[in-house]
Amino acid sequence: MTVAPGKRDVEFLSRAKADTKGDARLAEEQARWMNENYRPRIAEKGERKKFRTDCEIDIKALYTPLDLAETDYLRDLGFPGEYPFTRGDRTTMYREEAFVVSAYTGFGEAEACNKRFKKLIELGVEQILVAFDLPTQCGYDSDHIMASGEVGRVGVAVNSLADVEELFAGIPLNSIKRVGTLGNSIGPFVLALFAALGEKQGLRWSDYVVNLQNDVLKEYLARGTQILPPAPAAKLAADPVEWCARHAPHWSPMTVCVNHLNAAGAGSSVATALALANAVHYLDLLLARGLKIDQVAPLLHMFPDERHDFFVAIANLRALRRFWARLMHERYGAKDPASMALRMTVYGHGQETLQEPLNNIARIGYGTLAYVLGGASYVYIASYDEAIATPSEEAVKLAVRTQQIIAHEHGFADTIDPLGGSYFIETLTNQIEQQIRGTFDEIMQAGGALAAIEQQYARRLINAGAIRRQRAVESGEREWVTANLWPQKPAPGHAAFRADAETAARQKARLERVRRERDQSRVSAALAKVEEATRCDTNLVEPVLEAVRAYATLGEICDIWRKQFGVFEPSHAY
Repeated sequence: MTVAPGKRDVEFLSRAKADTKGDARLAEEQARWMNENYRPRIAEKGERKKFRTDCEIDIKALYTPLDLAETDYLRDLGFPGEYPFTRGDRTTMYREEAFVVSAYTGFGEAEACNKRFKKLIELGVEQILVAFDLPTQCGYDSDHIMASGEVGRVGVAVNSLADVEELFAGIPLNSIKRVGTLGNSIGPFVLALFAALGEKQGLRWSDYVVNLQNDVLKEYLARGTQILPPAPAAKLAADPVEWCARHAPHWSPMTVCVNHLNAAGAGSSVATALALANAVHYLDLLLARGLKIDQVAPLLHMFPDERHDFFVAIANLRALRRFWARLMHERYGAKDPASMALRMTVYGHGQETLQEPLNNIARIGYGTLAYVLGGASYVYIASYDEAIATPSEEAVKLAVRTQQIIAHEHGFADTIDPLGGSYFIETLTNQIEQQIRGTFDEIMQAGGALAAIEQQYARRLINAGAIRRQRAVESGEREWVTANLWPQKPAPGHAAFRADAETAARQKARLERVRRERDQSRVSAALAKVEEATRCDTNLVEPVLEAVRAYATLGEICDIWRKQFGVFEPSHAY
């Protein structure tokens, strides 16, 4: 139950603001302290060249109420679960229910993955996110020439409904809180797989929750699994959101991704602004179809990222929630709190190294803790050996236990927004929101997400960030233990993962068997409907779902899209 602030609370907050805003006495005392206690010491001991975050915010030696003179508690912070949601997307946060413990995993073939899934669920994992191999992500069947050498390598091969039936054999979809995958360029197909699998298991769509990333626009900038030109690809990504709004409004059909943009070099604030521009493009497409903002905004989640700075990671989540709430309310006129209370998935990690990989345990633990202190909704984390290979079972177990320790031990989750009110955290939150807003406004003035891709504006932002970050590491400005501080040679503890040499052959044989045993007339009829819907520019989820039920393959469906829309041709411009 939401409790409104009492009169005394409001009076206290107003008085506290009046006491600190423009307080000459406090400013004088702060200057005195700096002169007497700080400057003489740093002159004696020497000072690092720069105290600066990865997103280029200079860190002061000391923060006081003077840094928050323009911050209004009720306007800018408020209470958890209330506008502008800075302090949390729910009123009770982790006191009522901990963040969802998740695992992202997949390798080789479905049978091997099924065993890993069952082990993870036994360990207490509440959400399984399936990692696809590259041919699957790029819309190719395992026997396509473009799949050669990549089947089962960096994820599991999925060609048809038969593969996901094997993946989840003995695992009812309603036995865990959420299930899904990243699958960014194949959204309608992936959604259809989980919808059809639920039917096969005798479940209603209302009985379980599907979670997709399904954010294709960032693929053109960061990961490179795009298939089609950006405009039709974004249309295909919007189709599952529209379908869920009408048929499964409790599913999560799109998680707009900051993570990969930041990993590519953008820096968290720039990456967040790029992702928000992508979100606006998807929302505008959906509203143009006649949907209302309060139908679709609650279905979009975001995947923020900050892997270099502990306190920035906390402040970034708080700033993003506030920016999203104001964007939904001011730009779109959203009225439903669910539209403005952004839910966030995070991937706990912390600049892992090949050098002394066991050190990554500490990095990942601290990185995950920062996200939890920032109020993330769904958490999955890296394994300490992930910089080397597909994680070992022991490393995955340790990653799960790390999440559970943070959720249930040491009181980390006992109170809501525990660092809220910190002069430093609140100042960072304000500064990061200003950075996000500045870049977001520039992107929108330049024409929005598609223009940023097509005109190479987003690419220039990412390249500039990557160069700046690399120079900071090489110069030693950004300290990195075992990389530039006490540097060591890479010494991985075990060899990189290699799929069984026979994996591709077995997967191709399974695919051939599916094609041989299915009702070919039904497949042909279903694919004809997919082709017709593709030409007519209607929502593709229903015809793709019927094709998936008939065991049409991913490659057969994607070939129709390639024929109609063409294939993306990347620019080599800087």
